[in-house]
Amino acid sequence: MAVEWTITIEGRNEFGDVCRKAVRIDKSWERLFDGDLGLSIEDSKTIMAALQSAVVNHEAETYSLFRRVCPDCHRLRPVKDYTTRRIRTVFGIVEVRNPRWMLCRDCYPGMVDAFAPLREICPDRAKSELMELTARLGSMMPYRQAARVLAEFLPVEPTATVRKRTIRIGERLDDQVAEEELHARAQTDERRQLEMQLPGDRRKEFVISIDTAHVRSADSNSARNFELVVARCGRGGRGEGGGRYFVTGSTDQRAIRDRALHAFGK
Repeated sequence: MAVEWTITIEGRNEFGDVCRKAVRIDKSWERLFDGDLGLSIEDSKTIMAALQSAVVNHEAETYSLFRRVCPDCHRLRPVKDYTTRRIRTVFGIVEVRNPRWMLCRDCYPGMVDAFAPLREICPDRAKSELMELTARLGSMMPYRQAARVLAEFLPVEPTATVRKRTIRIGERLDDQVAEEELHARAQTDERRQLEMQLPGDRRKEFVISIDTAHVRSADSNSARNFELVVARCGRGGRGEGGGRYFVTGSTDQRAIRDRALHAFGK
């Protein structure tokens, strides 16, 4: 004697296509008598793998149909061929139909070229969520152990791609940091310290440097935090020594102005 559970998922896209997927889980009474209540990890893997397959196939088909329409003349592009593509996700490998569309012959006469729309949204043959999760675990533990942890709780195969994905994510982060530094250097002139241009004696000039610091409560259970304002007031141009410092717990502009004027008056 057994208990049978049926889980059904249904989706409908903008083209009116309906996708329906049913997953059946059989559970014997012997498991219940042994104290095995509810769904197990293996049951959850089966359910999530089936539901993921339905959702990914439906979304991939919808995106492919959307990209088949030429954005210029709104006609359907010709078909090059149909292949299959395996996409690795957090909930298992999903095999989808991978069409290739030709360029529109009316809008691009004389050009014979084809493109795969799924390559645009999944160039690594794996979802970014799986790439990031694999890289995060690979950076905290040995690669083989990270692969075993993923396979233990998720319907993914324990492969040796943890190291490759970790290195690939690291290379992308390095490229992102290098691009941000290049962008920051290009804006150096715009972020220079502003100084009042006064003719004559540089001692007539004054500089105010203001910075803030967020201070957390020493009690980890307390949600009370506050912000400090640290400022330096001095006369002379940039690079001059001396000056006075003050700290205030108020971020109000009037309070900061009053404290700065008081510091200059001393």
